[in-house]
Amino acid sequence: MTQAEIKEKYRQLFTDYSNELEQVTARIKQIGMIRLFFFLAWIIAIFFCTRFSWAVLGPVLGGGIIIFGLLVRIHGKLHKRKNVLEQLIMINLQEENSMEWNFSDHDDGSEYLNGNHLFSHDLDLFGKGSLFQYINRSSTKRGKNKLAAELSGISKSKNLIIEKQEAIAELASLFGWRQDFRVRGMMVEEQAGDIPGLTDWVSLKPDFKGIFFRILLIVVPLINLAMFILLVMNVISFWHFMAYLVIPLALSGIKHRTVNKKHNLLSGKFPVLKKYSSLFDMIESQSFSSRKLQNSRQTLISNGLSAGRAVKQLARITNAFDTRLNLLAGFLMNIFFLWDIRQSVRLEKWKEKYKSYLPGWFEVIGEVDALVSFAGYAYNNPDFIFPDIVEGDEMYLKAEQLGHPLIHAGKRVCNDYRVNGWGQFTILTGANMAGKSTFLRTVGVNIILAGCGAPVCAVNMQVSPVDMVTSIHTIDSLANNESYFYAELKRLKMIIDMLKKGNRVFIILDEILKGTNSRDKQSGSKALVEQLISLKAAGIIATHDLSLGELEKRFPDHIKNQCFEVIIDKDRLDYDYILKEGIAQNMNATILMERMGITVS
Repeated sequence: MTQAEIKEKYRQLFTDYSNELEQVTARIKQIGMIRLFFFLAWIIAIFFCTRFSWAVLGPVLGGGIIIFGLLVRIHGKLHKRKNVLEQLIMINLQEENSMEWNFSDHDDGSEYLNGNHLFSHDLDLFGKGSLFQYINRSSTKRGKNKLAAELSGISKSKNLIIEKQEAIAELASLFGWRQDFRVRGMMVEEQAGDIPGLTDWVSLKPDFKGIFFRILLIVVPLINLAMFILLVMNVISFWHFMAYLVIPLALSGIKHRTVNKKHNLLSGKFPVLKKYSSLFDMIESQSFSSRKLQNSRQTLISNGLSAGRAVKQLARITNAFDTRLNLLAGFLMNIFFLWDIRQSVRLEKWKEKYKSYLPGWFEVIGEVDALVSFAGYAYNNPDFIFPDIVEGDEMYLKAEQLGHPLIHAGKRVCNDYRVNGWGQFTILTGANMAGKSTFLRTVGVNIILAGCGAPVCAVNMQVSPVDMVTSIHTIDSLANNESYFYAELKRLKMIIDMLKKGNRVFIILDEILKGTNSRDKQSGSKALVEQLISLKAAGIIATHDLSLGELEKRFPDHIKNQCFEVIIDKDRLDYDYILKEGIAQNMNATILMERMGITVS
């Protein structure tokens, strides 16, 4: 499918689901009116039965309850479908907008912004208009965190990357499954403490494990029943019965503080646990062909267990535990059934059986949810390709028609680029706004996508998975009394230290030593490049300093000059953003200043 056809598919789905929503909404109103009129008619029928014919009262009551229950059930199913349709409408509208590179409705991952990261801040991986926001389709906290982690680190294992490629390709083909997965995940909004609270509870030591509590749960309700029968038979008085109830009430208060702590960690978890059990069920019931997804599914059903059933059971227990939130119901249930102790025992039995599996189950959800995001990105960009991963000691990058995925396809200019071995550097020169910084980010972003197992914006690409460090958005710090120049030096020192420790690093630098004077900048930049070559790094360095291009003559086996030219026709400027060989010849600062009304003598 072409992007135009994909966009039309989203538009058609949006229309179809919108039409269905109108029908379901009308049906809900209709069933609501039928239920109201039936209830009134039922009450009237009961009234006449009590006045004229007690013989038919039983069938009227029974039949009414059955019919009213069916109407309630139908009404509930329609409401559930309405909620699903609302999510599907939103999803397909967002996707249609994303096909026009309007992805502002997606979570931008601003909480992952980190100015000290090796490359994420410089390459705009997080925040408004970021790569994360473009790709993100996560519907769980775990999935969102996993997606951020994938983008923040480059895998070095060829086999692992290929497994991810296969999984992403498979999920990209499962269009309906992916949309269903997102809808189920989005039906319940997670709170920050939901899953951490659950993992904290799992780590607690058991408090109701002994046989004593299990005997209590059997004996006390039986004694309660016996005492109630004695009350009904007038063997004991009402006040004797009330005095007896102090005993089960006191027993239910055993370890009250421990119960409260446990409940605080699990309270209100029923909806989110139901959501996760539903997502587990989807993964368990799907027959995958890719190895990574097969392994994920196997993790959920290993040793004869089912993560979906187990978490659904936990959801039911936590829901029962929440009965204590109703003061009257909690009070009565604790007196007659030792409710808090009963649910605590059930929880500990569950934990004893499943606690060792729970972390792995949630890890699977995070991984699959992140893969769903990458799969949506792959589906929406059918012209992107999965790169060939090259293994070996040497750095290798060869890309044909490499472009930035966040630039609209109609405006995107793609270029070929190649790095063949450690110690190889490209000195990239060009005028202001000619495309240097965009090209740096293009190279960096596609290296990251390749390491994630995701498609890259290229016609063809072979790449070695490598560590990468960038220095583009250097930030000064008033709080730490750091100048821009000092902040940049710290960044460069970090790179040198990594190389001296033996790390092989691909480096992307934009305008070395921007914060100092021209003479120091020129000599310092040349010295830095020489040191990077000697330390067997590789990378690309953008600069306005044309003198850096002279290094190609000194290091012809290590340095290659490339540039972006500006076409100047009198006072008219044109940019073609095509990468060319050699050093830039035309600069545009003077013309741009004059256009801004700044007089240049």
